[in-house]
Amino acid sequence: MVKDGLDTFENSVFSSIRWNLILSFAGQLSNIGITLILSRLLEPNDFGIMAAALALVGLIESFGSIGSTSALTQRQTLSDQFYSAVLIIAGGSAILMMLIIWALSPYLASFYENPDLKNVFLLLSLSIPFQFLETFPLAELQRRLSFDKIAATSFFSIIISGIISLYMAYAGYGWVALIVRLFLLQSIRTIYFCFVAWPKFTFAPSRGEIKELLRYGIPQSLSQFVLLFGRRIDDILIGKWMGTGVLGIYSLAYSLYMWPISNIKGRISQVVFAALSKIQTEPGSMSKYYLKVVSLSTLIGFPIIIGFASVCDLAVPVIMGAKWLPAVPVLRILGIASLFEICVFPGAIYQAVGRTRTYLKTTTITRVVAVAGILVGLNFGLEGVAESVVVTSLISFFIYNHFVGQLIPVTNATMLRIIIKNGFPSLAMLFLIVLFRLALGDQLLPAYELGISIIIGIASYGLLIKVFHPELLMIKPI
Repeated sequence: MVKDGLDTFENSVFSSIRWNLILSFAGQLSNIGITLILSRLLEPNDFGIMAAALALVGLIESFGSIGSTSALTQRQTLSDQFYSAVLIIAGGSAILMMLIIWALSPYLASFYENPDLKNVFLLLSLSIPFQFLETFPLAELQRRLSFDKIAATSFFSIIISGIISLYMAYAGYGWVALIVRLFLLQSIRTIYFCFVAWPKFTFAPSRGEIKELLRYGIPQSLSQFVLLFGRRIDDILIGKWMGTGVLGIYSLAYSLYMWPISNIKGRISQVVFAALSKIQTEPGSMSKYYLKVVSLSTLIGFPIIIGFASVCDLAVPVIMGAKWLPAVPVLRILGIASLFEICVFPGAIYQAVGRTRTYLKTTTITRVVAVAGILVGLNFGLEGVAESVVVTSLISFFIYNHFVGQLIPVTNATMLRIIIKNGFPSLAMLFLIVLFRLALGDQLLPAYELGISIIIGIASYGLLIKVFHPELLMIKPI
């Protein structure tokens, strides 16, 4: 009976992951397509202004939620008192974050020596109330494992916000189109989530529950701050010392590099955290699911990362325009780093078992390593920064595995075996694409060569997966 229950749980989890990935993949393909079209309509400086502002605003906002969504999801039973604690703490934090951004906006703009950034900071802060309101329905949907609804809503939000931003970019609004896109993406999601999944509770504040939320949430918020700082410090320093035009090239390359990490690993991690919270007292079962999730993530992420690296010298000028050609070497270097980052899910494990302090410790160590690497890499230009990200990502891979192994039975050897085994189909796909391009030479226009290369990659990888991993193609209804 216990085995049947675990099998049912496993089927539910991986069915949720599959559907979440399918819907998310469709949405994020649309998202990346819209971004690429915007890159043709806008200048690198527009993307640089946006990246410079988001780097600092994101750091301030990282404290805003106090881990509220995770706390609501991780709790096995919820009370009016705990909901009220989240309302008080998260709501107060949201107001405080907005006031801080408004007060600091002139000084943040002067840091970059760009007065236009003052208005960018003010406009970005308008999304904070929606982020706060989304906490409650998003946690409720995660507790139900209703990730299909989350992904479907995100998909339609991406489409609507993208269409409007494309019109604004075409009409000459510049960086304003990028800000409107982010605001609409957040506000549409939040309004719909509140409509379909706002939890019913009575306001009944409790000092004990507020303390419990802070005990769980403060370490997590600090972890998110440290993690985000490690990811954004390169944007801050490049924007300060090299200018927003150079930052625009780097930030778009970094966004494309982060796409498989945030939109494949991120979606899987969302499901895994909610699922593992339900078996947080069973390390053996957690280890089993964790390794299966790592396997799934690599089988989906590796071909996208490796495939894009093999054709980005064609894709960038054809899709984005020649003005973005300096991003090609940066894209290829960062792709190597993403191969390591897509394999680890430490946050899902630590949050599921409520060990947010340990997560803070782990994140701090890896971010110190990352910042040190970036400071060294800055001396060698954009490619030097990208190479430092590769080295620090490899080091962080082993650090994360070490700390995860203290909670569940997972070893570096096991992880490496999964990576090597699942990397074979992607390497075979890469070989076929490179062989085709070498044999072809310069006989086709770049657009045709790009299209045929993509078809070869998809067909060859699909065939290899059908032969060696047919379970990946099995989709069951939720």
